[in-house]
Amino acid sequence: MSIETRQEKFRRIAEKRMTRIFLDMNLIANLSNRNNYMYSNQEVEGFFRAYKAKGKEVRAYFESETSVKQPLSTSFSFSYNNENSGNNNLREVKNTKFKSIAEKRMTRIFLDMNLIANLSNKKNYNYTAQEIDELFQAYENKGKEIKKYFDPLKEEFTFLN
Repeated sequence: MSIETRQEKFRRIAEKRMTRIFLDMNLIANLSNRNNYMYSNQEVEGFFRAYKAKGKEVRAYFESETSVKQPLSTSFSFSYNNENSGNNNLREVKNTKFKSIAEKRMTRIFLDMNLIANLSNKKNYNYTAQEIDELFQAYENKGKEIKKYFDPLKEEFTFLN
C-alpha cells in the first residue's frame, strides 16, 4: 500500500471540493428559468460579482506568505429592497423564490471555497503555482459558463453591413 504524498492529497481534495462547487453552479443555472423564477439584471450582476470576489478572496490565501490570514466570508445574501412589501403578485413570489434558493446555493459555494482555502496550508499540502492557476481558472471559467444562462437571448437578426 503506497502512502499518499502531500501533493497527491492536495489534488484529490481540491478535485473533490471543486466538483462540489461545479455541481452547485450547475444548480444555479437552473435559476435562469423565467417560468419559475424572476430576477433583475442587477441581482444577477451582484450574484456573479460576489462569486468572482470569493474566488479572489480565496486565491489570496494561496498567494499570501503569512500564516495569519484574514477571516473568510461565509455566506451570501442579496441586499433586499422591500418597497413592494405586502404586494404578493406572481412576479414578486418568483423573485423571492429566486433570491432564497440563490442565497442558499451561493452560501454552499462560499463554504466549499473556504475549504479550498484550507488547502493553502503548506504544512499539510504541496502544490505548484500551475495547479493553483488551473484551479482558479476553472473556478472563473465555471462562473462565466453559468452566467451565460442569465444573458438575454437575442431576439432579432440584423445584417452587419
